[in-house]
Amino acid sequence: MLKFVRVRAGVDEQYAAHLEGVKRLYAEAFPFNLPYLEKIDGYVRGVNPAGTEAILLAGLDRKGAVIGFTVTFYFADLRAGYLDYMASDPKRSARGIGGALYETMRADIQGRGGRWLFLDALPDEPGPNLISTELLADNKKRMAFYERLGARPLVGTGYEHLVTVANLGEPNCLLVDKLGNVAPLPRAAIQDVMARILLAKTGATKDDPLVRGLLDTVQDDPVRVREPRYPMPASAPLPKLTHPIDVVETGAANAIQHSPFRGYHERPARVVAIDHALAALPVTRHPVEEFGLEPILEVHDAGLVRFLEESATHIPSGEIVYPEIFPIRHADRLPQSWDMRAGYFCIDTSTPITNQVYAAARRAANASLTGARLVGGGASRCCYVAGRPPGHHAERKVFGGFCYFNNAALAAHQLSKRGRVAVLDIDHHHGNGTQDIFYERADVLTVSVHGHPEYSYPFFAGFEDETGAGPGAGFNVNVPLPAGVDDAGYLVALEGALAHVRHFAPDYLVVSLGVDNMRGDPTGAFFVTAEGMRRIGAAIGDLQLPCLVIQEGGYHLRNIRRGVRAFLAGLATRKAPPSPTRP
Repeated sequence: MLKFVRVRAGVDEQYAAHLEGVKRLYAEAFPFNLPYLEKIDGYVRGVNPAGTEAILLAGLDRKGAVIGFTVTFYFADLRAGYLDYMASDPKRSARGIGGALYETMRADIQGRGGRWLFLDALPDEPGPNLISTELLADNKKRMAFYERLGARPLVGTGYEHLVTVANLGEPNCLLVDKLGNVAPLPRAAIQDVMARILLAKTGATKDDPLVRGLLDTVQDDPVRVREPRYPMPASAPLPKLTHPIDVVETGAANAIQHSPFRGYHERPARVVAIDHALAALPVTRHPVEEFGLEPILEVHDAGLVRFLEESATHIPSGEIVYPEIFPIRHADRLPQSWDMRAGYFCIDTSTPITNQVYAAARRAANASLTGARLVGGGASRCCYVAGRPPGHHAERKVFGGFCYFNNAALAAHQLSKRGRVAVLDIDHHHGNGTQDIFYERADVLTVSVHGHPEYSYPFFAGFEDETGAGPGAGFNVNVPLPAGVDDAGYLVALEGALAHVRHFAPDYLVVSLGVDNMRGDPTGAFFVTAEGMRRIGAAIGDLQLPCLVIQEGGYHLRNIRRGVRAFLAGLATRKAPPSPTRP
């Protein structure tokens, strides 16, 4: 689980260790500019360049090791940020750390009221400013990376010809990420930003001939931004669907605040990415229905439900409560302090509680129950429940893993009143909550294909020897996989999981869909591609079962767009059911 901290004395309790990790990583990534390490030492002590605030963010792995960092300047009066340095551990380059770093830093600038984010990148086309043609291929890759994250070069200025001590004589393009704003870039504002960048990096003021000369080159008003030139890598063409997919959406689910500094990746932007995925597919949308508390209380402990309900009135607007103390001893004693009850009902320290959580969790639960009604009543053969928050880590008595109510379990329980149900969890992380809820039941088969708990959340569940208990013995199947599994390896494991489903012969199938098993997800370690997701969907569709898909994890926005679309397309093009045998 990737976590972010601001490295600064007096703010970060472990700033000395984190600073050492940042400096080590910096020296590996930028050995040609080691004097900059002295500036980093100053930034963490609050020594800021003139007119700026220096912000050092570090990304940590689950063991607390620094695996990436950003150094950013924020110009509060200009409402603009400037990314000075960013690096991630090269040994983990395929894990999406760079994208997660950028998105977290970007969100931090937005949270400060920033309207623009600027950064430098070496030129990606031949010309006098390209120091070495040998660098061109790498420069293009880097520019494509930033473009896909939302940043593109300014054009029509002299910035790309600028040579300073700070850039070591290598001219850079100046890129801007408009942070979602559609307003044009005023000439005077861009001149102010350029002047402030040079002041922060070189100490040169507006009176310096170098600065005056640069500002004079900015002639366009508004300043232009280069058109995109790096399209997304083409995915395999999606098959044409003959029938639309039924969709139930939660919307932004009351926008539970996103706090990446506690390792929290489940954010409102995921809903927007899902909307983009669905835009390319024929869908029939269904409104979320209200089912009351009874279906939730049939699955979850009343104490847990009551705690989440109370959070809507106990927590002031804008505040976030995180679990801190856990009842390893005296678990039968409910704390008198309401805030301390978070640890009584939660399994980790990264799942937030706000006064919006209960409404969001209720809406996600109702969306899943709506989908169960559509599938169970025969109105839909293929229904997708889209939105947030996810649910498969929520157990009967506790929540965690960004999950509050177990949406898949709620749906499966209702469907079990109509027939036998199999729950197939293909999220990268084990569905410990679903396993817990059905562990002693024989009418619901639970099967999970996931990253091995020796290295992956939730760490204490998901092992192969967890096969059910009592009447449910033999009705829980775990398929833990090592890191680095690709399309071929995943599909082999999936086929084994599907064999259990076929043997069980359910009347309904509930799929907990996670696209965090795709290459580049900041919380995962698999290398599944979009085409792999399509083939996974097709393999599940070949079961020819009435199917309800519940969205779980997936925290790389591009993967959500591509992975959800590909999976649903594969699922919805399943083989036609066999014709009934005539006598």
